[in-house]
Amino acid sequence: MAQSELPNDSRQALLEWAQQRLRAAEQDAPRRTAEWVLIDVLGIDRGQLYARARTPVAPDAAQEFRTMVERCLEGEPLQHVLGYTSFRGLRIDVSPAVMIPRPETEEVVEAALRAVSSVEAPQVLDVGTGSGCIALALKHERPDAQVEGWDVSAEALAVARRNADRLDMDVHFAEVDLFAAQVGDQLARPVDLLISNPPYIPNEEAQTLPAVVREYDPPEALFSGEDPLRFYRTLATCASVVCAPGAAIVLETHADYAEEAAAVLREAGLAKVCVETDLSDRPRILTARYRGPTERE
Repeated sequence: MAQSELPNDSRQALLEWAQQRLRAAEQDAPRRTAEWVLIDVLGIDRGQLYARARTPVAPDAAQEFRTMVERCLEGEPLQHVLGYTSFRGLRIDVSPAVMIPRPETEEVVEAALRAVSSVEAPQVLDVGTGSGCIALALKHERPDAQVEGWDVSAEALAVARRNADRLDMDVHFAEVDLFAAQVGDQLARPVDLLISNPPYIPNEEAQTLPAVVREYDPPEALFSGEDPLRFYRTLATCASVVCAPGAAIVLETHADYAEEAAAVLREAGLAKVCVETDLSDRPRILTARYRGPTERE
């Protein structure tokens, strides 16, 4: 960047420069992005940012801000640039090893909380935990819960453990392959809630995804292979191994395959299978119950 292109190093001038660059590149929400990055660099809140808009920014901080904005301009997700995102009020660190948590998944957590609202000290298993956002949100909102998160990726689990340590939450994470034999041996006792946001995008849809998703989220967290129902079949089988009688099953799903995924759960003998819609009125959440010895449809 030529010296003549550099902004004056006041907060206001830096924001205006960043907004102009982001808008010219047709980036989403250029003002909000510029604000978030500068707030992060300066360690202040939005009110402080504008209350002292003409305050000079130290050269090192101004350069850090410009570098982060350039990363956004190159298409890198804002969450990766910042290194974190917000999920149900928690700061969740992210990296290229984990999928960036989505707002829709917050609704899956809400459905799970309803499902175990009457269970005292529920045992919870989050399969495909990634950053740990679901497991940690459940532990935050149900401190009495005993929560465990599984993932096949050691790199993802390292992120989840860092999040748990920083948030000072007692959540256990383990490297487990859902498709391996005897997955139930990993648990000390059956669970009252099995929750998962599994990979559900068929490979054929890869090119239809926004580049910011396709190029930055780990493919193993996105794609189900040729069969979009593969993980739902395995999770349904897993339920019979890891769930206590009457346990809740709450799964996020591809909106286009929600009814087919629900049929998979019914065929596996799960009870009270229901498809719930998200805030955009898209079928997104599957709920079910693992049959107890005396439970009937």
